[in-house]
Amino acid sequence: MDNSNLPSQPPNSPAESRGSISSEDGAPSGALVFLVGPAQEEIPVDVTGLREASSVFAELLAPHAMEMQGILYPGGSGLFASPLPREIALPDDDAFAMKAIIYALAFPGRFIRPATPSDPAPGPSVREFLHLAVAIKKYKLQDNWFVPWPRWFEAVVDKVKANGTAQEMVWLVAAAWQLGQRRRFAELGLDLMVKHEGRAGSYFRFCERDGVVQRALPLKFWCLIGERAARLHKRVVDLVRSRVQDDGCGCGGRAEINSAWASVYDEYGWGAAVPLSELLGAAEALAEQEVASVAEECDCMGERDLGPAAVREELEKFKREAKICVECVLMDEGSHSVENSVYH
Repeated sequence: MDNSNLPSQPPNSPAESRGSISSEDGAPSGALVFLVGPAQEEIPVDVTGLREASSVFAELLAPHAMEMQGILYPGGSGLFASPLPREIALPDDDAFAMKAIIYALAFPGRFIRPATPSDPAPGPSVREFLHLAVAIKKYKLQDNWFVPWPRWFEAVVDKVKANGTAQEMVWLVAAAWQLGQRRRFAELGLDLMVKHEGRAGSYFRFCERDGVVQRALPLKFWCLIGERAARLHKRVVDLVRSRVQDDGCGCGGRAEINSAWASVYDEYGWGAAVPLSELLGAAEALAEQEVASVAEECDCMGERDLGPAAVREELEKFKREAKICVECVLMDEGSHSVENSVYH
């Protein structure tokens, strides 16, 4: 990831800072440097601040830890003391994510990019947030209020829901899983299923060449989403087909609406490889139209199993039961879902 536009450490702002990225409170300036990512980007750190941030950092940076041997503290001495910066390699971490976390710990509530007139509340991109989510989970920072990830998360969710790509939705689902956001995980997974997938597509294409997604999301999620997308499509198509069939209407009031259902079936039925959103959108629109028109025009109501209003409820039920909640991934398929209170 290109970090060339990011400062190597926060600007001097003592009124807001808990200590710069390289603070004199825990170690002399530059006494500890993280070498992050494959490129080993150097990030000077505040030892004391990181120890206080999480139990993982406290263990990694404990005075007795192997990585900390040889660091010279103010007033300290010893056989292994050294005035040179001590380096700790973190090759599996993302440099931007670690820099943003360390910055947020030093300057609570702020993102590493400065505010501008065009972006008064800067935050991470969707891809950057996925890296942040992985690092936040790894270093157990979910409950550290100095790292305002909930605000960042909601901001990227709003962006993607408004005008996001399928790949960005995958990154959000992975981030929600990493952060244990149960409600968002189920909602975003359904959005991915409905808005961005046709029957002929393969969800595995989203992670085939993306190592971060492969590590961040369990394989079972990809198995479940493909299976449930196919099941949701089948249930909606079957419902549409059932509305096309002759229902014994004797007054002729249903002729027009029946023809409309037939058109939807012809366009979005089994032969169509379109996103589920198009099929559901057409079915939901016709369900609304049927509620309004048939009640006024049809006197006999025919012999359908579902009344017009029940069609809308059935479509919502189909979507609700297609959701993949955290428990669906953790438990065996068919087990009871606490999230949706249904058997999937």
